[in-house]
Amino acid sequence: MKVSEIGESGLLSLIRDYTRMAKNARLGFDEDASDIPVSDAHSILINVDTFVADTDLLPGMTWAQAGRKTAVMAVSDLLAKGGRPSATMLSLCAPDELSSENAVEIVRGFSQFCTKSQVPFIGGDLGMSSDVVLTGVALATVNPAHIIKRGGAQDGDVIAVSKRFGLTSVAYQVLLNGLEAEEALKKRAIAEAYRPELNFGLIPALAEAGVLSSCMDSSDGLGKTLNTMAAHSGAAFVVDRLPAAAGVEVFARMHFMDEMKLVMQGGEEFIPVMTVPQGKWRMAEELAEHTGGTLVEIGHVESGTGVKYEGPEGYVTVPRDGYDSFREWG
Repeated sequence: MKVSEIGESGLLSLIRDYTRMAKNARLGFDEDASDIPVSDAHSILINVDTFVADTDLLPGMTWAQAGRKTAVMAVSDLLAKGGRPSATMLSLCAPDELSSENAVEIVRGFSQFCTKSQVPFIGGDLGMSSDVVLTGVALATVNPAHIIKRGGAQDGDVIAVSKRFGLTSVAYQVLLNGLEAEEALKKRAIAEAYRPELNFGLIPALAEAGVLSSCMDSSDGLGKTLNTMAAHSGAAFVVDRLPAAAGVEVFARMHFMDEMKLVMQGGEEFIPVMTVPQGKWRMAEELAEHTGGTLVEIGHVESGTGVKYEGPEGYVTVPRDGYDSFREWG
């Protein structure tokens, strides 16, 4: 059977028995990152992510932006677990016809993002391949007690995100399908797709304060992320406030598209999705503001299973659709 037939989750189920978590690790096989306990007070968090030009390089995207995005991909998952990144590495594999100027641009983009984020870029590896394949590695040290899992949400918890969604969906429609968008929205959407930004202080601060019950990076799509967190928590997630970025609703109406799908199935937005016990919500809001960020309340956790969106026409099931490495979007 081809991997395109079973998809990413199917392949993961086939290979999970070949992995062994480090002794006393808090994070399991199906997590954003992995942890290696070093002592009672310190663990190493590590994450690896890959950017493949054939599937990930958007029209008009520069090689420097490709390198930068690879760094974002690697670092984002550590932040979602509560880690403050302390080092990164890059593996650059490319065909021999790639110009040396473009290769340097890739590394420059990766390095500049790390430098501006005060995360040392300490080296990596070079190799030859049939396509440009960039693999970023990010590491952090963290107190094990501050590592936040995908599961752990409880009945009554607030579901929150740090930004609104849908801009990358708009960017894909504009860049890949040629749809028209109002000029200001188009610029914002493409900027979000080419140069996603991260808040390095938000989730670590909330994790250290003990105000999160679960958290996950949303790069595979908000809907897929919510479904994964709900399954890991053994609970139902109810979204009653669709976190659509400004302009997304108008774009959806203009093209007779489903706004919920644009918001839920966009992906590549690198926005943390978290759950907060109701009694700690005010503290979480204040801490978020202190880091220069915000929290957007989008729903609540209750007993049951799955994810539902309470829209104008009642409850709608949010499918576990999002990005799949072997099927792309769907």
